[in-house]
Amino acid sequence: MDIAQEKRMMQSILSCMVDGVLVLNIDGCIIQANKAAESLFLVREGVLLGKRLTQISENREISDMIDEVLTTGNESFTETTISPSTLVFRVHAVPRKDHHERIEGAIVVFHDVTDARNFDQIRSAFVGNVSHELRTPLTSIKGFVETLLDGAMENSDTCRRFLSIIDTETNRLTRLIEDLLTLSSIESQERIVYLKPACLLRSIRNVMNMFGPQISEKSLHVEFIHPYPMPLIQADEDLLGQVFINLLDNAIKYTPRQGKIVIQCQRRDSRIITTVKDSGMGIPHESLPRVFERFYRVDKARSRQQGGTGLGLSIVKHIVESHGGEVFVDSEIGKGSTFGVSFLVI
Repeated sequence: MDIAQEKRMMQSILSCMVDGVLVLNIDGCIIQANKAAESLFLVREGVLLGKRLTQISENREISDMIDEVLTTGNESFTETTISPSTLVFRVHAVPRKDHHERIEGAIVVFHDVTDARNFDQIRSAFVGNVSHELRTPLTSIKGFVETLLDGAMENSDTCRRFLSIIDTETNRLTRLIEDLLTLSSIESQERIVYLKPACLLRSIRNVMNMFGPQISEKSLHVEFIHPYPMPLIQADEDLLGQVFINLLDNAIKYTPRQGKIVIQCQRRDSRIITTVKDSGMGIPHESLPRVFERFYRVDKARSRQQGGTGLGLSIVKHIVESHGGEVFVDSEIGKGSTFGVSFLVI
């Protein structure tokens, strides 16, 4: 193979690479660049050739790294962002040497690690949240058990009160673990979604009947408005039920005694939009974009007091989106909240 053929083959290989690649001479000038590198620096084909990195990027970290490689002959790594992009790149620079091991340039590879770093941040935040959520009830349980063992068992009234609190905290732990397992199975797609014709009307009525005692206990007025006949949707009935269990449970918890909850179904083109509107305290405007995040609570103290795990709305979002639907929320302080979901009509 002659030099021209080798050069064409090298150019073909570089053009197919997803990572950006720059080939520099001993003076630090670019003598070859692939399409990915040109896209990274937002320039037209051929513009990079003959330029030093300082002429095309303000990132001194990469320029200093290249200078070090050209001077010492040692390979170097760094992770950085390249303006104006917010993407994170792992930059790997290695020396080019001739057959006498003399440095004649460098090769710089830009590998996009944004998704990996975002995942690391999400995982770290998730572990931190889970640890905190588990620690709170466990600390409470441990404290009351120690108090009982220290002699509080002798007083039957105190013993009963402490055991009642331990039972409440244990139930909270159970709900948290169940919600974590549900969310994990949906996100990882371990839970297979069995789509078949489903009756939205029947699912909502079943959930309303399930919450009958809680509705009666708070003397709530619950109204269900829907078209007739109600069209069928394509859904997994078990997951569909879970969506409305979480939405109605939320509405009941945050609606004051003798308040009102309105569940309404409306057909819009090929979708059924279902909203659950309560007459509770409402949600601040700045919190609305985050209410479907895992563990996000508008009022942390009140949410824990109500027995919430901080995962219910996140589960709703994942289930609805796994069905090709959408979730939304509308709220105003002092005027209640409206949570909505959409599903495709058969």
